[in-house]
Amino acid sequence: MKSIFSTFLIIFPALIFSQSNIVVQYSHNSSTSNIEKSKSIVLYANNERAKQVHSKSQINDKNEYGTRLNDDGSITIIEEPTDYNNVWFYKVSTNDVVKSVKNLKSNFIIYDQDLKYNWEITDEIDSIGQYQVIKALTNFRGRTFIAWFTPSIPISFGPWKLKGLPGLILKMYDQEQKYTWSVRKLNLNAEFSEDTLKPTISEYAEEMTYQEALELSNQLMNEKSRIRNTKLSGRGNNFKTVRHRDKELEREYEWEEN
Repeated sequence: MKSIFSTFLIIFPALIFSQSNIVVQYSHNSSTSNIEKSKSIVLYANNERAKQVHSKSQINDKNEYGTRLNDDGSITIIEEPTDYNNVWFYKVSTNDVVKSVKNLKSNFIIYDQDLKYNWEITDEIDSIGQYQVIKALTNFRGRTFIAWFTPSIPISFGPWKLKGLPGLILKMYDQEQKYTWSVRKLNLNAEFSEDTLKPTISEYAEEMTYQEALELSNQLMNEKSRIRNTKLSGRGNNFKTVRHRDKELEREYEWEEN
């Protein structure tokens, strides 16, 4: 049972926080095997809607891109920005994510629907910068995630797909800390129109479910492996790209339960 104090922390800011536009920049790091990847996520949100822009970009102070071999033998990859456009849209009233994925060769609208979070809000309290934060946990698609949210900013969004807490998520990671998200910049008085938080679906876009998008991704990965092996067949080499589900951010899916 939550203490009276932590319950007060959650409820009171919501009473005084007016309608506001915020912009939050998160850094996202993922470390699987001996490879670490970094990228940036920018969240635009108000009390009802949100949009995330996912960018392959540098996050170090030297603005460097590329691959670095570390002293311990691990590899760090900092990816250069491309024309790849990956934007996600959310609403407080639904548990759906609408993804707009575009590049020079494709234009997809992907629906990841009816997501289940089932947050457990604990009594554990900490601070991040000037904000007091509360710890919450959820099991989502095969991983346990820990989120630290602040009731001082009662906007129920955060990085990646997880939302629904009574405050903005400032820091989040999986239990094994292979995937982490941390706030780098925060603007509580941003200016943008409501329309910027609504998806625009082009008549040329191909619409599909998230399950269909994953199946298409696997097909494309297998096709790349086939083309690579065709080019290398004369050298006596043969490669196969294998996805290890236990190392993926999402280890399991609800449509696999039946």
